[in-house]
Amino acid sequence: MVKLPAIVTFANQKGGVGKTTLCLSFANYLLTKGVRVAVVDCDFQQSIAKARAKDLRKYGEEGTPYDVFSSDINDRSAMIDLIGRMHNNANVEVSVVDVPGSLKAPGLVPLFVNSDIIVVPFHYDRITIASTAGFLYMLSKLKEKMGGKMTTRIVMIPNIHDGRVGKRSELILWDETRDTFSNYGTVTPKISKKADMERLSTMAALDLQIPVVAPAFDKIYRELFDKTDPLRGSSLSGIQIAEVNKPKANKKIQKKEIEKEENITDSNTPLNHRAI
Repeated sequence: MVKLPAIVTFANQKGGVGKTTLCLSFANYLLTKGVRVAVVDCDFQQSIAKARAKDLRKYGEEGTPYDVFSSDINDRSAMIDLIGRMHNNANVEVSVVDVPGSLKAPGLVPLFVNSDIIVVPFHYDRITIASTAGFLYMLSKLKEKMGGKMTTRIVMIPNIHDGRVGKRSELILWDETRDTFSNYGTVTPKISKKADMERLSTMAALDLQIPVVAPAFDKIYRELFDKTDPLRGSSLSGIQIAEVNKPKANKKIQKKEIEKEENITDSNTPLNHRAI
């Protein structure tokens, strides 16, 4: 069990591995465990912050399940200040942080050093495996340089896995990769490539994602709390309640509403979220 409040950072120098989606899905997963959570968007694209602004326009501020903050990863001093606040905020038990797929931002090293867990999503393909291996090696050298001051745990998630793909030689490579990556930390079960995982919401129920991500996220949760039982009873309500329990007829209406919302331009809409 790590000391709370904890920082869980989703990172990899390789882009396109589903880092941002998993970061937000993990925050929603923690809600189902009764954990007090906040999300910090440090990615250059600010996808999570933009998603929160869109959700506020659609659902309003009532029933917001957690705060979404944004911070500039290029400002090293600001990141150091933010790290201190995340580790001393008694109102938030886990801060989930999304960072860019880059190693050049000045605020990354202090964030990596002070993260309790770094979650590294990756694909089972040759290019991503090589890039991820380089990232894991960098983290290991950073831990070596910091000595006992960096106690960060590393969790790797094989993400967007398509079980229909893979020649025999590739399957062997993937098994070897899993064995090698295990030397750096915990490798979770695979998260399959599913259409439901393409949804990105900071407020609405993502109940169909839970069965897909739970085997992997349970591993991270155990690293945090030494158990998989909920920390406390969750109090989800309204739009946070599982949509799978709603009448199927409503889903067609919901789909039309979502499509209509996505066609609305947000060029003149202010970003309505907290900034640090």
